[in-house]
Amino acid sequence: MMKKLAVFLRAIAAGVMISIGGAVYLSCDNKYVGALAFCVGLISVVLFKMELYTGKVGYIVTEKPPFIVDTLISIPGNLVGCAIVGLVCPPFGSAETVCAAKLLKSPMRVFADAALCGLLIYVCVEIWKRHKKLIGIVFCVPAFILCGFEHSIADMFYFFNGRSFSVPSLLFILIVVAGNAFGAVFFHSLLTLAGKLDFKSKPEKE
Repeated sequence: MMKKLAVFLRAIAAGVMISIGGAVYLSCDNKYVGALAFCVGLISVVLFKMELYTGKVGYIVTEKPPFIVDTLISIPGNLVGCAIVGLVCPPFGSAETVCAAKLLKSPMRVFADAALCGLLIYVCVEIWKRHKKLIGIVFCVPAFILCGFEHSIADMFYFFNGRSFSVPSLLFILIVVAGNAFGAVFFHSLLTLAGKLDFKSKPEKE
């Protein structure tokens, strides 16, 4: 029980940091500077080993049940972290506009944008896992922001800060959560399968 509470607390911390990244983004007049500054959120998550749903979900198909439980626990924890920052901070000038624009997207577009974001987040986390380098975050995070892809945890912050509380907002978040999972799981599975095929194709040592 204490371990799961620790996971939940680290998930809250992750939600807070991603929200701070989102707040910086909303505060920047230059979208390129804002997209790069958003990286502070994910950099903090990986360096302090916080529990971020989008950084974990890609691995659920190859990890053991306890990891899957931790991934599920991270969602409400991230939500609480986003609520803390989003509701404590006064609404940023562009928050309401950002939320309104997101709700104009069709469900299929939302899912596709979320899947592509999930893929990019998986890539930058995998680069960190393999090489302990932040270059993946520095490139992949601005890429998903500038392309308009949807990150479920960042979107939670935007809706809290924009005071956008409605059924369409809830459905939007649920679609993004599912899309992030699909994109990350798909790419992780693709690379895992390719790795297994490479291993099988190697000639046996005599």
